[in-house]
Amino acid sequence: MTERLRDDLDTFAEEHGYSGRSEVIREACQSLLEEYQETKYESQDVLATVTAVFGYGEPEIERRMMDIRHQFEESIRSNSHNCLKDNAGCVETFVIETEYEDALRFIGTVRGADESVSVEYTLLPVDVMGVEIGKP
Repeated sequence: MTERLRDDLDTFAEEHGYSGRSEVIREACQSLLEEYQETKYESQDVLATVTAVFGYGEPEIERRMMDIRHQFEESIRSNSHNCLKDNAGCVETFVIETEYEDALRFIGTVRGADESVSVEYTLLPVDVMGVEIGKP
């Protein structure tokens, strides 16, 4: 865990009435586990947008993102890499179309690229749009 993350956790804990960073981490872990146990879209095809933000000038993270693109190339419909103003950081955006379980695996892989990568995502079942994967 980076020193900055420890400091951020300590500040968050103090500002929100937690007893310490362990309590914050425990609650975050419970939320993450609940997120992956949700089965709302289980066995459905989904369209997901996944946004990863990380520091500028991090070649190892950029290499890992490239590896992820190759690993999941069948599911990726769109991918872009953008640098924030004044080199404040990088934003990697993916649009994937795949089965729900594979989307969760993709999101987990992006989250696991590096501890400094912040990841947000949205999921939408493809059938809501009246479209089935692989059919015109």
